[in-house]
Amino acid sequence: MRRVDAVIFDLDGLIIDSETPEVMAWTAVYARYGMEFPVASWLQNVGRNDRLWDPLGPFRAPGSPAPPDTVAAIWREQADAAMAGYFTPLPGVVPLLTALRQRGVRTAVASSSRRAWIQKVLARLGLEDQFDAAAAGDEVPRAKPAPDVYLLAARRLGTAPETCVALEDSQNGVRSAKAAGMVCIAVPSPLTRQLDFSEADLVVGSLEEVTPETIAAIGPAKA
Repeated sequence: MRRVDAVIFDLDGLIIDSETPEVMAWTAVYARYGMEFPVASWLQNVGRNDRLWDPLGPFRAPGSPAPPDTVAAIWREQADAAMAGYFTPLPGVVPLLTALRQRGVRTAVASSSRRAWIQKVLARLGLEDQFDAAAAGDEVPRAKPAPDVYLLAARRLGTAPETCVALEDSQNGVRSAKAAGMVCIAVPSPLTRQLDFSEADLVVGSLEEVTPETIAAIGPAKA
């Protein structure tokens, strides 16, 4: 059994499904202007805050059917409306947090999202007291897949990265955790399931499959 001092959770797509409403909103906006939303391109951005692909790109081009600011406002309205139905912890989140805390394992959130969003989500889900620390994308110089946000979470927990296990739903997130020297369990969402998670130490279908025993039984981190 490996030594595990802390378990660090991603947020979007792992604790809460904020990704599906985002895609739903973009799909509706693109359809409004007679276009098909390229989900495969959007997936490049999952887990990052420095978007590799700009969904407003087609609306910045000459001859665009609408100004990008107008499209962004429509998307935000649609995304906020869709998100209202997704503000609930994903299956397995609460039981795992409870089990970890019962065993004295420290927990944190490491997300590419802004700290204000992390705080909003945890407060609305009633999970603020379930985490010992949090690290956000706007608190580090480099976004995932760089290791910065995971290293910051480990520092705030007062633990060595090699004794932390990360839980991630994105390829960029897995790479970030591995670059930080952590063991990483991938929990792909329906949207990210098509990505390559071979760099993860373990891939599961849901957090319902993850227990403190599962985490402790994982071997040393892959190089």
